[in-house]
Amino acid sequence: MNLPRTIILFVLGSAMWIPSLLSSPSLVSVLITLGLTLTNSLLVMQFFYRSKITSLPSGFVASTWWITLSAIPMLHTCWQAQLVIAGLMLALIVLQKMDFHHEPTEEVFLATLLCCIVAVVPSIFYSGIMMLWGYLIAKQQMTWRVWSASLIAIAIRVIVMLVLHYMGWLEVIWMENIPRLTWLEWAVFGGVWVASFLAILLPIRRPSMASGIYHMAYIILSLTIGVLWHMNILYIH
Repeated sequence: MNLPRTIILFVLGSAMWIPSLLSSPSLVSVLITLGLTLTNSLLVMQFFYRSKITSLPSGFVASTWWITLSAIPMLHTCWQAQLVIAGLMLALIVLQKMDFHHEPTEEVFLATLLCCIVAVVPSIFYSGIMMLWGYLIAKQQMTWRVWSASLIAIAIRVIVMLVLHYMGWLEVIWMENIPRLTWLEWAVFGGVWVASFLAILLPIRRPSMASGIYHMAYIILSLTIGVLWHMNILYIH
């Protein structure tokens, strides 16, 4: 993607945040989500580059992720979901540094610890760990040392959670002051996440007029939904 188009998508995505910044009752949540969304755009770009899907860090990847996650006002306060994505992206980038000539105990410990830190919802935590272990098994890297490194990271999470609960801080830090996302919000975020990856991956893996049309149609659809949402023509909660 050329630079002017990347800039246009970035500007359009940034503009979608303005109504939320001006009208949201929780400005702090919007600002945190905005910062995490921008950070994740760069992390996804780095992930595609390190995975050798793109030959260079691509503005196409970052701008597509940015505009599609920015276009849905419902997601402008979903900083928890963005935090989960940030942790998972960092974990994947760490795993990509594995040297297959030695046991990647350090990489696996760090990747597991990242999943433990960001995946505060039990279902997401268990899913993340299962996917991590499945990846290691598929790569034939799950030795007893690697497994032990992962279990140590999980044990650290459990100990910290128990200490916080014993001191009464867990409820204060998480349960009372941090709003939980509804299943609808998680579902919308997950759907947008999958669609965004497809909108990025298809034009790169199979460059054709059809994939280009799909990418453009997805961007237009996302912006249309965002505009209608801000105009209160479309509202889901």
